[in-house]
Amino acid sequence: MITSKKQYIYAALISIIYFSWMYFKIEVRPDHLVSFAFFAFLYFFNEKTRRFFFAMCPFIVYITIYDSLRAFPNYTYNTIHIEDLYLLEKQYFGVFFNEQLMTLNEYFSFHQHTAFDLISGIAYITWVPMPIGFAMYLYFTKRKTLYINMVFLFVLTNLIGFIVYYFYPAAPPWYVENCGFEFFPNTACQASRLGNFDNLVGWPVFKTFYSGNANVFAAVPSLHAANPVTCFLASFQLKNHALTAVFLLVTICMWFGAIYGNHHYLIDVLAGGLVALTAFFVVQVLLRKTGMNKYLVKYEKLL
Repeated sequence: MITSKKQYIYAALISIIYFSWMYFKIEVRPDHLVSFAFFAFLYFFNEKTRRFFFAMCPFIVYITIYDSLRAFPNYTYNTIHIEDLYLLEKQYFGVFFNEQLMTLNEYFSFHQHTAFDLISGIAYITWVPMPIGFAMYLYFTKRKTLYINMVFLFVLTNLIGFIVYYFYPAAPPWYVENCGFEFFPNTACQASRLGNFDNLVGWPVFKTFYSGNANVFAAVPSLHAANPVTCFLASFQLKNHALTAVFLLVTICMWFGAIYGNHHYLIDVLAGGLVALTAFFVVQVLLRKTGMNKYLVKYEKLL
């Protein structure tokens, strides 16, 4: 149990800062209250749950930053890339169909199939749950060093992606299909072709998700494409070939789904893979092989 008065004070200060930020910059929603209650329980219940709370801290940081992006629309910081990205995709990865050069997204609009809808939908659902689930597996099987590597790889990958969003705001393919090349800042996010999966399962999975997504112009890099790559790269340290093969399969399906679902160009997908590789290099080389490693060791002791 908590025995230090200082720990109570720290917990109170962080709580005040968190809710002040949410109240004044975002909005306090029911899910914030539920999450806060859960993490407060972990921190105060006993020593074992407190260690798990510290293990979850990087994810808490990730979720808070992701949620906060809606308060700072990236299109207010740089010019939105719409037509130029579309033409670049066509130039390097365009395909001919019906005697016309088109993007892969446009090509799949003529080649929709139930199997493709299922593959895309199922893969897309694993976007964040799979990295978190893999990290939890590492944590509860006492592979704490590998857990830290995976957590920092996942969080850093997404943070790099968030930064790029602001330097290179970009419209997704479905935006071009629906709105053309003109910039409409208040465009609502759409499930696009992933809505076919909703119709198949009879549940608005992606319609619900994208209705609350405020990051319309965040197509480059594709973090949907990047996240399974983090699992694939981290799995090599386990030396479990079957698990690595599964992550590779999910990555392929995710990359296909991102394009087929009309949410990303192939350029976006490749950029997502590059971001994951960059983050992997940073974690394995710049963090683990430099003086920063001592901080990771200290963090591991908290777990």
